[in-house]
Amino acid sequence: MSPSTERFTFVRCRRCGLVYLSPRVSERDVGAWYGPDYLPHRGDAAWGRYALFAAEGQRRTDRARVRWTARSAALGPGKLALDVGCGRPTFLEALHRQTGVNGVGLDFSDAGWREEPERWQAAGLELHHGRLEDVSLAGRFDAITMWHALEHDYRPLETLRRLRVLASEGATLLVEVPNHDALTRRLHGAAWAGYHTPRHTVVYTPRTLGAMLERAGWRVVRQRAHGTMDPYVVWWLGRQESIGRGLDGNLEGRFPAFMLGKVLTLPLAAAQRWISLGVQLSVARAG
Repeated sequence: MSPSTERFTFVRCRRCGLVYLSPRVSERDVGAWYGPDYLPHRGDAAWGRYALFAAEGQRRTDRARVRWTARSAALGPGKLALDVGCGRPTFLEALHRQTGVNGVGLDFSDAGWREEPERWQAAGLELHHGRLEDVSLAGRFDAITMWHALEHDYRPLETLRRLRVLASEGATLLVEVPNHDALTRRLHGAAWAGYHTPRHTVVYTPRTLGAMLERAGWRVVRQRAHGTMDPYVVWWLGRQESIGRGLDGNLEGRFPAFMLGKVLTLPLAAAQRWISLGVQLSVARAG
């Protein structure tokens, strides 16, 4: 969707510090903001002749997510993993290939997988187009992941509680979201990619994310002020927003400048273990 003249406001709860969108677009109407031009659903094809380079970038992200999941949860053949907000389910595909785990993906839209059904079937993936309530395998999942999904959720506490019901005893939950305490938020202000209005309804700090996980019945075991998403991507998205450039259409012409900026900022990216540059990752356990 092209940049809109509509304006949205985030507010902070005085009691708990949670930052959230108010008012929100109704759930009935928000689907219009996830149309055919929505970049995460378009994948590498959005970059035209540079699609192969973009695909390699996604593979690197998937490998990082597989590493985090595999070292945080006991996985293998016969185990079950759920990815909430799976989009184009390349992560589940990679996780199955490396660990043999059976993958289940859920998204409110099937735009990320409907064009390649044979590919996902070959990986043994079970993909659901709908709501979390449509997944009925209570107490079965050994690993649950939410890669940039919770910030879109209209009822995040309810969702996390439902995931606790779906988790087996000792299961691992990994949640990656934008970090409101990040340097990029301070640099970009209202144009920060973590706001992504009106698609993002809540923006978390490590403290507010940890508190919500605990309230939902999870035990937080690790929090990191960085994650699997390239921090340069967060900066670049905020930059496009700040100059009023939409992400619809063919992005081929922007790729050379994108790559040049990425190379120039590599030294800064190395500092993300000490300074949050855009995202955060929390690991929690059931029981």
